[in-house]
Amino acid sequence: MKHKWIIISVFILIIVSIFIFYPKEDEGFPDSLIGRWTTSEPRYKDRFFELSKVTFTYGLGEDKIDVHFILSIEKSVQDNNTLYTINYHNIDGLEYTRSFYYYPANGGVIKFKNQKDIKWTKKKDTVF
Repeated sequence: MKHKWIIISVFILIIVSIFIFYPKEDEGFPDSLIGRWTTSEPRYKDRFFELSKVTFTYGLGEDKIDVHFILSIEKSVQDNNTLYTINYHNIDGLEYTRSFYYYPANGGVIKFKNQKDIKWTKKKDTVF
């Protein structure tokens, strides 16, 4: 009888461990984040960034773009706001991290964590 409880306890411990330690899938972006984002900030008048399910692209002006491939996306709550952190790499394999706050009201606004004073809004005519 004692061995039966040990076996049951070990089995339960294994099942609980699987749920706790099994790697979680990235949540990805909600569809409302997918698209091209621009700002009215004069310093970035010819700049944009674009989010897709697999890429994070910067528009650098003068028709130049810089495409990065998303490795993972983390979503958390910080200061009562939704914070997304993207881990990505470029074509050379260099890895980067970029974090931004997303405010979904009124069509959505993104503010990069390191530039909270600049609002980025989604272009309406972007199709993916």
